[in-house]
Parts: sequence; structure tokens; C-alpha cells
Amino acid sequence: MACFFAVFLLFAIFILYNFIYSNSVFPNIYLGGRNLGGLTASAAYGQIAEKSADFLNSEVVFQINGEQRSATIADLGLSFDYEGTTRNLYKLGRSGNILEDSYFRLKSLIKKTNVQPVYVIYFSQFAAKFDQMFAKYNQSAKDASLEFKNGSAQIIAESAGQKVDRDKLISDLRVDLENLKAEPIVVNLITSKPKVEKKSLTKLKEKVDALTGQTIILSFNQDSWRLSGENLFEMLKFYPAGYEDTNLLNLDLGENKLKIESAIFATSSPSTLTIHLENQKLDSYISDIGSAVDRPAKDANLKFENGKVSEFTPAQDGQSLNRELLVRKLGAALSVDNEVFDKQISIALPVAVTRAKIANDEINSLGIRELVGRGVSYFAHSIPNRAWNVGLGTSRVSGTLVKPGEIFSFNNAVGEVSGGTGYRQAYVISAGKTVLDDGGGICQVSTTVFRAALNAGLPIVSRTAHAYRVGYYEQNDTKPGFDATVFAPSVDFQFKNDTANSLLVQAVIDQNLAKLEVDIYGTRDGRRVEMSDSVVSNQTPALPDKREDDPTLPVGQVKQVDFAAAGATAFFTRKVYRGNDLIIDDAFKSVYRPWAAVYLVGTKS
Repeated sequence: MACFFAVFLLFAIFILYNFIYSNSVFPNIYLGGRNLGGLTASAAYGQIAEKSADFLNSEVVFQINGEQRSATIADLGLSFDYEGTTRNLYKLGRSGNILEDSYFRLKSLIKKTNVQPVYVIYFSQFAAKFDQMFAKYNQSAKDASLEFKNGSAQIIAESAGQKVDRDKLISDLRVDLENLKAEPIVVNLITSKPKVEKKSLTKLKEKVDALTGQTIILSFNQDSWRLSGENLFEMLKFYPAGYEDTNLLNLDLGENKLKIESAIFATSSPSTLTIHLENQKLDSYISDIGSAVDRPAKDANLKFENGKVSEFTPAQDGQSLNRELLVRKLGAALSVDNEVFDKQISIALPVAVTRAKIANDEINSLGIRELVGRGVSYFAHSIPNRAWNVGLGTSRVSGTLVKPGEIFSFNNAVGEVSGGTGYRQAYVISAGKTVLDDGGGICQVSTTVFRAALNAGLPIVSRTAHAYRVGYYEQNDTKPGFDATVFAPSVDFQFKNDTANSLLVQAVIDQNLAKLEVDIYGTRDGRRVEMSDSVVSNQTPALPDKREDDPTLPVGQVKQVDFAAAGATAFFTRKVYRGNDLIIDDAFKSVYRPWAAVYLVGTKS
């Protein structure tokens, strides 16, 4: 009977409440200390909007280290969802479960029910405001890291920082939001621990040392690129395990809204350091190689004027670097997961070649069908006048036709070298000194023609080495001994065309890459060239610096006019075969004197 009576009572309350509060909020329901019971949804909405608007304009005071910071709730990027809050109020006691709803309605007669507002956070504004207010208190912890110093990776120890305890701050702020009351908030500072500690990097350093101690040689034809040491280290990217770019999550919501129901804030524990290749730098490096390798296929074109080739477009095969395959090859070579690290790794560049057609009958009749020899040199760091002279000398030599049995003379091909023929002053070796003279740098061209003739297997009639080692001719890992100086009319470089067809000397210069290429075209006759490495001996240190008075310079001014170079002897051999027959067997010896740097000291008062 008692049970029946209780059920009857609940049912009666349910019916009565449905009648009295059919269009209003049930009694004793409070929001921010304000009783909204008995109000219609529309009236409750107005009360919520009024109460919330006042609260949004109120200031919250944040107390930190004896100082105060303040901001309005609105400035913090916080707002309220009036409709959502009103809906939550009105739904209380109307869940659809008769027993639960009846119990709530009975309870509401004698007990308050506090409802929390539904609030909205504009995340970007919220984060920016907190960063602005507490910037001076946030000092980032520094993770232990690896840096490249003195030729190897060095471990840099971690250091702790400090930061605002955001977990507590947000928790306290939520209390203000839920009660619609701006109470002062005490902001605590906590230690910011680094994610990576020094002790965790020992094993990784060993692998990085092994990796950066390698030399990766990328090669294609006569060009090569090297990766080792600091250049290789710069392609590595370090970050704590489980993190990317030192952040577990990058979140950019712009002006998008987040409705906050609840939040859990957790701290992370120290991590180990992970390593991988930085794709952007690797792609940039490969792109630079590709720009030097890639080229379209071109058909040959030849035009004569006044007995000399005035226009020549050699048959050029197209080349295209397979960048994706090279990325995979480099990725395998540079993996820290490797158990064995070879000191030197050679990788042939994956280059697809598209053959060009030689369709010019005149070219075919001369026998200029294909490339028979190529020479390459580099002149990085040349002064502008020297680079100019290299370009001008290149244009004068390029297009020279050498008939069968004829001797090529560099001095004849290049013509007069003087200011009157367009050359500028740059440093040359003359009478045992390095002096400024017209045409300085012309030997870059003769040296490159010498290298092309060597590789073509042609007889060298006349070649003279420089008096001392010149750095330009040893760039890109070229050993000493492969240079040829000229000084008209006494010193010339010459080779003989001992083939059955004409030869064409074609030179191409790239000022951006500081690269000179000399190509000799003709018809291959089965020659095979075997050249030994250059053996360097009798090395002696550079001579002591010299200082000479110069009355044309003001007192105190010092001008360097000569540059130090170590002495040495360089020796290499060349054998040229046609089939099984040895047709040329020669040796090249270069004796370089030690050289002193010379400084002129002004004495003019």
C-alpha cells in the first residue's frame, strides 16, 4: 500500500508540475546566484543574457609574484552560449524518465539546483591574451641538444625553465565562469622541465659522429658533390620522441569556437631524442644538384664565317636527375639505424639520358659527330675582372676548328690578349711575381683545354705548368698537375689532331656556378685513355711573408699583391690505346715552387 501511495504521489506531482510549469523553468533553479525558477524560456534567456553580459565586462584580477594583472572576461576570448544554457535549464526535470523527472520536481520544492553556464572559448584570443599577460614569467626550458663544433657533434646540456601553472589557472578560471563571479585568481609558477636530458644523448652522439664522419660522394660524369661533417649534420633534424618540431600538437583554430564541457590537463615526462633527415634541406640540396645536371636534348647546328665556325650548337643529349630515387639512395646512406658506417660512400647520380640527333650533313662531312673529350675547371672566388677575362677568353677559343694533322695553338686561337682587345687587369705570374696585368685569368681557359685534350687522348705538343700552385685549378677536389699556363708569344699550349677527321673546340661557361667546360667534338676512333692519379711529393711550406715599401700608397696602408702557396712536385702518366695498341705513352711532371705572400706598405706622407 505504501509503495502504491509513493508511486501515486510521484505521478500526482508529475501531473501537477506539468500543469503549473508547462512553459517555464522548474523552481529553485539558479544560475550564478540568480533564481530563474518559474520563468519562461524566453524570460530565462533574457536573465541569462543580462547576467552574463555584466559578468563578461567584469575584470578578473590575477595575482602573481606580488604583482597583479587584470583582464575582462571578454578580453580573454570567453563568451556564453545563451541558447545552450537556457536549453539546459529548461530540460531539467524533463528528461523523459517519469521516475527521475518526478524525483527532481519533488526535490526542487525544497532544494536549490545550481546550473553551470555553457561557455565558449575563442582559442586564439584566449592563448594570445595569456601569453601577453604572463610573458615575462614564462622561461622555456632548454632540451639537451647536439651541435656541430670543432669538427664533431657536441652535447649541449639541458636547463630548466619556469612557466605559469596553466592547469591551476584554468581550473580557477572555470570556477569563476561557472559561478558568473569574477573572484581574484592566484597564479602559481612551476618548474618547466626539459623534455630531453644530457644523459640520454650519449648513444645518439656516437651514431651522429659515425654518420657525420662519413663522406658521401655523388658523381655524374666528371662532376661530383660531397657531403660530410658539418654540411651533413645540417641536414639532420632532432626532436623529442613522440614530438614533431618540439610540439606534441600544433593547433591553429583561428576564430573557430570551442564549447568547453570539461578539461583534463596532463604534464609530459622526459623523452629521448629522435633524429631524421630534414626533407626541406635535403630537397634543396638535391634541387641544386639537379639544376647543374638537368638539360634538354639539342640537335646539332654548324655555321661557318671567314673560315671559322661562327655558330655551333653541338648535339647534346638531354639529362634529367631522378630526384625521388636520389632521395631514397641518400636516405638509405644517411640512416642512423645502420649498424655499420662506411667511411666513404659513392653514389652514382640516377640520371635519365635522352639521345639527341645529329642531322646536319655539313657536320657529318667534317666528321664532327660526337663528343670525344671534355675538360672541366672551376673558378669560384675570382675577382670580377678575372671572371670577365675567363668569359672573354672562352668566347675567343670556342668555335675553333682543327683539321686532321693540324696543331692547335691556344695563343693563335685566343688572339692578342690586351686591354685593346677587351681584357681587364687581374693577377698574373710574371718575372717571379704575381702582378696585375691585362688578361689575368686566361690560363683558366688554357688549363681547361689541356684537360679536354688529355681526356680526348690527343698528343700534347706543348704544355708548361705554372710556377706555383694556383688554388683555382685544384677546386672541386682536383689534384695538382692538371694545369697549363700561357704567356704569348713565348709560352703556348698546343695539341695535335692526329685523327682522320676535323675536331671542333667548343667552350661553355657558367658564371653562376663559376664553371668552365671545354668540349672537343669529332669522330671517335676507338681510343681508350688510362690516366693515373696525380702523385704529390716534395711538399714544402710556403715562404715567409714579404713586406715592401711602396711610396705610392699612403702611410699605414697595406695592400696584398701576392699570395702564399706551398711548394710541391706533381706527377701523373697517361696511356692511350686504340684497340690493343698503345699509341701514346706520356708523363707529366709539374714542379711548383713555394711562394710567399707579398704586402705593399705605404710610405707616402
